[in-house]
Amino acid sequence: EFRFSSFLHAHSFLGVASMLGVKLGVLVLLCAQNSLYTLLRRYSRGVLREQVSTSAVLLAAEALKLVVSAALVEKPSYLDTSPHNGSSGRFGSRFATWAHVAKTSLPMAVPAITYLIMNTLSFKAMELIDATVFAMIAQLKTLTTALACWIVLGRRLSMAQWRAVLALTIAVSIITFQRSAAGRVSCDMTVLAGTSAQPEGRNSQALLSYMAGLSMVMLEISLSGWISAYFEKHLKNGGMSVWARNLQLAMWSVAIYGMMAMMQSFVAEEAHDEPIDQNSAPKPLLATPIIGNFSIVTCMVVLLGGGGGLLVAFAIKYADALMKTMATAAALVAVVAAEVLFLGAPPDPIVCLAGALAIVTLQIYGDAPKADIRTHENSASTPATSSVPIGRAGTCMRDDGEAGLLLTTKSDANSSN
Repeated sequence: EFRFSSFLHAHSFLGVASMLGVKLGVLVLLCAQNSLYTLLRRYSRGVLREQVSTSAVLLAAEALKLVVSAALVEKPSYLDTSPHNGSSGRFGSRFATWAHVAKTSLPMAVPAITYLIMNTLSFKAMELIDATVFAMIAQLKTLTTALACWIVLGRRLSMAQWRAVLALTIAVSIITFQRSAAGRVSCDMTVLAGTSAQPEGRNSQALLSYMAGLSMVMLEISLSGWISAYFEKHLKNGGMSVWARNLQLAMWSVAIYGMMAMMQSFVAEEAHDEPIDQNSAPKPLLATPIIGNFSIVTCMVVLLGGGGGLLVAFAIKYADALMKTMATAAALVAVVAAEVLFLGAPPDPIVCLAGALAIVTLQIYGDAPKADIRTHENSASTPATSSVPIGRAGTCMRDDGEAGLLLTTKSDANSSN
């Protein structure tokens, strides 16, 4: 009996350790992907001066995600693919799976449309407010995601975790402000501070435009937090696998970005008045088009963009929406370090201190005691484990259930003894 309970304890420990390893690996990969994605986009637009349509790049990334997800999606266990259903054979079963995923893809239309609204709001806000102000307010996504997880998913954080989230937000905001070219003198603050030379009507109009831009940014980050919690809710409800949800989201995204790319192409053809001299200057090797007008760097951006979409889903599935957002924020530290080491950016002591604060804050969040969340729901839905005392770490009540096996086996071992 002792050996059997020891075996159960060892098996549950290995399961929890394996889950933690997968979670950490996905978050590290997501952080690395965000860092490389940001650096390559800056290199493409800022150094190589590439003029590839943003919608075309996003469409190619979503198409790549669509192909990968369609190839790796698994048939749901409840889906009938028997011969009398006309779906016999490997291809018939695969086609039936795709058809089923497409028929049940309506919930994933919400994230696809929300991302389109967020992109529209961000582009419009950038026209009304300074880029520094926009980037600093955008760092509040960590806070809005934490609030959305509390409201949508009922996931509460302890006070120590809230302090860590707030400290991380402050750290990345300091980095954003310091690294911005206009960070030390904000152009938009002159609109508020004093433009007495301008007529009063123009001042009030500029102030209204500034406030409208701020409102758009606040709405964009609020939508970002809400849609992250919404996506996590549908990823973890057990109805579909991660690959199926990625396939559904990619279907809607390809349709949306495809229409946008066609509209932009039509507008560009109408506005094309003078031909562009392609032989004005020799292009670098990385900027040489290899597929249409996509260069090597653009193709790498597409690969990282499509892979990032897949990683986001896995990060939310195996961790949660808040940890995904924190990993994205931590990628800013890696981007700054790469700029200093490889792109010749001058090191800034304040940025270095803020980066160290962000790294320490992530560790503090991981070590912080967890809040006892959904204890009343667990006692009502799982009476078999309601009498099990919460252990020292308190992680047994988390939504992803990674420590549930350990609690169950411990309860069985105690009852058998």
